[in-house]
Amino acid sequence: MKHFIWDFDGMLFDTYPHTLAAFCEACRRYGVPFTREEVFAQLKITIWDALRFYGFDEDMTAAFYAVENDLDFRPEGKPYPMIPQILEYIVNNGGKNYLYTHRDAVALRYLERYSLDRLFADAVTREQGFPHKPAPDAIAYLERKHALEKDECLMLGDRLIDIGSGVNAGVHTCLFDEFGDLPEADCDYRVRTTEALFDLVKAIM
Repeated sequence: MKHFIWDFDGMLFDTYPHTLAAFCEACRRYGVPFTREEVFAQLKITIWDALRFYGFDEDMTAAFYAVENDLDFRPEGKPYPMIPQILEYIVNNGGKNYLYTHRDAVALRYLERYSLDRLFADAVTREQGFPHKPAPDAIAYLERKHALEKDECLMLGDRLIDIGSGVNAGVHTCLFDEFGDLPEADCDYRVRTTEALFDLVKAIM
């Protein structure tokens, strides 16, 4: 394996505490009843599912994103343990990393804050306007742009839509099933910890 296509939230960075806190703050501002457990369950599907579930209108959605994109809002998202070392290992051993996220360019700010941007060959964010995962369009775009061979590509993510985008693009897939709550995922590889992910990367490169 040479080309590693990474989801951002819940895969590279543990941003769920940050996103959860921002969503709960938006609910409080607009008087929307919620429980943290229920919000988290919806966010684990997608942010859009959470917005629909709680009936966020345009103003409420804007308020959520304003807080969520404020990197000074606490708690701040941070890279998962071992992720910087894994990214470095891939680059040092002739591989390349690519970012594929539904998040906007704030994901790039996160990477820059932790000096990880230098370890990525390219990034696809919301601004490019590709259809949402599990559509394969963004992965196909990276394949065309960088002349990637499908058999050398691995899509990594923590949600079914991440795995679905990889399957639909015809590339290998790895699920980061941190909470062990996605037994139905049809993936090539499954890990529960970033330590196990590091071992996997070493084995398949």
